[in-house]
Amino acid sequence: MPRPSLRARIEAYACGKYEIEPEQLPFNHEDYAVLRHPRNGKWFAVFFVKPRAVLRLPGDGVVEILSFKVPGKKAAAQLAAAPGFFPGYPSPRWNWLSVALDGSVPLREITPCLDDSFCATAFKPANQNVPLEKRTAKSWKRKEHP
Repeated sequence: MPRPSLRARIEAYACGKYEIEPEQLPFNHEDYAVLRHPRNGKWFAVFFVKPRAVLRLPGDGVVEILSFKVPGKKAAAQLAAAPGFFPGYPSPRWNWLSVALDGSVPLREITPCLDDSFCATAFKPANQNVPLEKRTAKSWKRKEHP
């Protein structure tokens, strides 16, 4: 019996630990999926497939990728320097990293990253908990401006 793919093993890990299933994105790509928090709906991991050339990875064809959030720029820079990891796709400016799911990085090194990403995206920033004043167009007009 063939061994499950690395992606399938990561999905099973997330299902067992966080009691969530991957959610297919409403794109024309059936191989794209996200892992969301059950409480706040934030993504903590994204699966997708890209040509190796787009990601500047050696070899031909396509590769499955897992992107995840890293808590802090320093940690992101350190992990991005590790073999098999690279700046997050599509934007390296965010604190997200990516790893090719081609076996170059073992599952035991990926799951702690997934756990850190889950924790890093678990809470909303404090300013989002403050309710904004509801204003109508009339209330804006009545308010005197200096």
